[in-house]
Amino acid sequence: MIHRPREADRPRADRESSKAMGKSIHLDNSAATTEAAESSPHRRRKSDARENILRAAEGLFAEHGFTGSSLRNIAESAGVNQGMIHYFFRSKEALFQETYLHRGTPMVEERMRLLDAEEAAAKGAPVPLERLIESFLAPAFKLAMSGDSGRAFLRMQAHLQLDGTPFANELRQRLYDVSSRRFVAAFARSLADLSREDVSWRFMFMLGSYQYALADTGRVDVISDGLCSGKNIAESLRQIVPFLAAAMRAPGLTIASDKPSRKR
Repeated sequence: MIHRPREADRPRADRESSKAMGKSIHLDNSAATTEAAESSPHRRRKSDARENILRAAEGLFAEHGFTGSSLRNIAESAGVNQGMIHYFFRSKEALFQETYLHRGTPMVEERMRLLDAEEAAAKGAPVPLERLIESFLAPAFKLAMSGDSGRAFLRMQAHLQLDGTPFANELRQRLYDVSSRRFVAAFARSLADLSREDVSWRFMFMLGSYQYALADTGRVDVISDGLCSGKNIAESLRQIVPFLAAAMRAPGLTIASDKPSRKR
């Protein structure tokens, strides 16, 4: 039979050492729990500050564009100091880019998803023209109906289209080039009688048409004497699709074989 010493039989130093160890472990766990509890609100505060900056930037960039918005104004609107903006985003260019891509990337991804679905349904044949136009436009019109943030993005987009700086060009290329080339190729298949030049021009005119339609200028309200409302986004989409389809089908002005003549 193994004799196990009672607690009272153990040397006093050993008993005190064990108690101290247990107490130390308890304190360490308590400290860790306290640290975690304190760090969680800290993380939330940092996350809230970042979101506040993005919301403020979105509103000011939409109203004034990139060049017309200052980091000082964004910081004041967000209720933070400029140092916080530099901490999260490093520069105004990076802040604008993240704000713009936050809304723009899902819109472009939805366009590509709709185009993939239409091409799969067509089973190798050209996609019907109206379906192509609607696949391209619907995500932007949906964004316009999504609320203030969606409309803010579209105003940012309008400002960006007028900006010819290298920064703006690079951002447009990054977001739009792949999807635009996919759609131009699909339009060229559906409009086989047109040259690639004509299709490219008409695609660009489509961009201008839909962006103006979503600009909410109030002009259609005025010229229709109140019969139409620019805020009726669903009706705007319904009207613009057949309009653009008819324009796309107009006789071409160039032919695919057109080449500059050589001087002899």
